[in-house]
Amino acid sequence: MLDLKPLWEIQVLDGQRKALEIKLKEGQISKDLKTLKVEIEQGRADFNKLKEKYNSIKKDLKIKEMDATAAVEQVDSLGHKIYSGSITNIKEINTSNIKLDSLKSVVSRTEDEILNIMEKLDSMRGLLEKKSKELNEKADEFRKLHGTYLANQQKVKSVLAQVPLAKQKILDKLDIDLWNKYQEMKRIFNDPLAKVDKGICLGCRMGIPFNHLRLLKQGEEMVYCSNCGRLLFWER
Repeated sequence: MLDLKPLWEIQVLDGQRKALEIKLKEGQISKDLKTLKVEIEQGRADFNKLKEKYNSIKKDLKIKEMDATAAVEQVDSLGHKIYSGSITNIKEINTSNIKLDSLKSVVSRTEDEILNIMEKLDSMRGLLEKKSKELNEKADEFRKLHGTYLANQQKVKSVLAQVPLAKQKILDKLDIDLWNKYQEMKRIFNDPLAKVDKGICLGCRMGIPFNHLRLLKQGEEMVYCSNCGRLLFWER
């Protein structure tokens, strides 16, 4: 009696091998890792850009504070001259008072600018802390997911390594003529054998003629699907 089951088992093993090889290259975890990596890289770029801006504004603040300090010192010095009586000339006193008012305006304006800069820095510092926290969370998520990915890859490789051994065991017992026929059909079909279930060829999903079904059940010769041409396999 013709026994196509070993060929079917080989075809199933080949299908499993292809599926495992695809799983090694692709998979949802791999896609999630790539997405996370892009998000982390973009997040770091945004964080560094914001930090550069923060440091630049911080430098501006120091300059403004130095300007304010210098202006306050000038106000104190000029005020001391005016109110200590060291200046007696009326015209010089009037000129000094005008200059003093101008310096006070500079101090007031500079102090307002300093307050605005400090508020801006506080807001940016809060945003930097938020972005830093988000980056750390994404980095933790990436590390955990990467660990899962590596574990899954190792598991797939382990299963994949067993496929050739299982296939060889079947080949050692397989009729050489059957194997040659299978190899010949493999040039035409990725899956030369089509299982028959409830009178349907599962290769093309078309019905099998009654006389073909009868020959299949007799199991004495090869029967091909009249629609797709695959070798039909009926599991007893």
